[in-house]
Amino acid sequence: MSLLDDMNAGGGGWRMPGVTKWRRLRAKRKANPYNPAQNEPDWSVPPDELAIMGALSSSSSIRTPDTLDTQTESTAYLTIPDPTADVKIGDRIRADPDDGRLWEVDGFPSKDANAFTGWRPTLECRLTERKG
Repeated sequence: MSLLDDMNAGGGGWRMPGVTKWRRLRAKRKANPYNPAQNEPDWSVPPDELAIMGALSSSSSIRTPDTLDTQTESTAYLTIPDPTADVKIGDRIRADPDDGRLWEVDGFPSKDANAFTGWRPTLECRLTERKG
């Protein structure tokens, strides 16, 4: 048995004992009032929610002072052991239970694959949180 066979023996997924619960929030869509041929997210109505498991690793944070406001922007990566998880750019991610932080998926989720076997171990999402 190879290492790859051993890792997939537990049901085909990448085992990550450090994962925690998260909620993926996806806004419903509405027509753009200036261009009805396009649509935009509508966060004024309750979004679609999906429970996911993942591990968050914070990357960096920057504080931008302004004369009127101070904004802090943090980046992080959420690694999801299910590479087929339904997460897209523009979705929002919050902890479950809610800890008051809200992240936005600001890049295309990465579904990297092994070039030799096609194995896809995880889905990785770049997240940004803005406050202020």
